[in-house]
Amino acid sequence: MTTATARRLTITLDTNTLPLEQALRALGPVPADVKITSVTAREVGSKWGPELSQLEVLAETWVMGESQLGIAVLGSETDTDLYEKTLAAISNGSFPEGEARSQLTDPQRRQMRDAMIFCAHVREKRDIFVTDDVKAFGGENTAHRQRIEALAPGTRIMTLAEFERFCRGVSPDAR
Repeated sequence: MTTATARRLTITLDTNTLPLEQALRALGPVPADVKITSVTAREVGSKWGPELSQLEVLAETWVMGESQLGIAVLGSETDTDLYEKTLAAISNGSFPEGEARSQLTDPQRRQMRDAMIFCAHVREKRDIFVTDDVKAFGGENTAHRQRIEALAPGTRIMTLAEFERFCRGVSPDAR
């Protein structure tokens, strides 16, 4: 049994894992604290509003031109460093820098939000980040995923299918 399963798991769901039913069904009786981020809440708006009201929302770290006042928190230098490294990892080093960020394409804006969601998860020292975005976060056992996980020791990135397998393997003693 790992340290993460010996206590209440902390899980952050990415936007693409909605609706909640599959993730919550996978958990079954496994003790867990499941949250989304304010980025996800903004992205889905009222579409999943009633369902998401079941979950606590992690505040995103402020990103100029993207975050909304009253929803985001100011980040530290460490948070900024992680955000930049995450953007570089997700985009394979192609994310624009400086003033070029004022003219992001839709795919670049999605990469930025991916980084924001992941960084909120890491800032809060949560265990498992569940995402089906293998383009941004890599597939199981890929070098891409390993590079991103290395930015955040203690965090495991899993697709929803990997998360389901993981939950089936959690010791009944931890339930």
